[in-house]
Amino acid sequence: MIATMTATCLATNYALIGIPNVKLMDFLVFASGFLFGARAGALVGVLTWSIYGLLNPYGFNLPIYVATATSETIYGLAGGLLRRSGALSSRDGLPWSVYKMGALGFSLTAIYDLLTNLAFALSFGVPILLALATGAFLALVHELTNAAIFAACAPVLMRLPGLLGLSPAQFPSEGGGEHGGEGKVGVD
Repeated sequence: MIATMTATCLATNYALIGIPNVKLMDFLVFASGFLFGARAGALVGVLTWSIYGLLNPYGFNLPIYVATATSETIYGLAGGLLRRSGALSSRDGLPWSVYKMGALGFSLTAIYDLLTNLAFALSFGVPILLALATGAFLALVHELTNAAIFAACAPVLMRLPGLLGLSPAQFPSEGGGEHGGEGKVGVD
């Protein structure tokens, strides 16, 4: 599952390369964490950026490479934590779940953009406020499109655990075998 989700992230990144800061990758990393656990989601994020960062048509910069690979893990970790907490469920009703996912997508992306813009400022000796100001437009595009993608994909994400044979209360183990394999889709 980790390899498949990483490949999917890479394919969508390269397919959307001509549209700056519009990516399906962030949601796919989040979905990896939601479906397969926080560690799996974080690993998908790191692996995706490990490959995409090296083979990036925009160039390579080591500090930014490390910042993006590390920062991408927040999506996978958040997906795993959200699933474990049960905060996204059909009992809340679809409109509320869509709203929560949109707000979450926006918030996670704001954190990601802040961290990566700080890395840019430190890497190139640019004053932090100047880096944040010059990156504001692209950050806002990234945050708003992720809010829309997360919101639009919420109904599907809410149904996927059932389609994969995971009950709402069940969560794949994080490397143990605590569920005895019954209905388990894990990353072991």
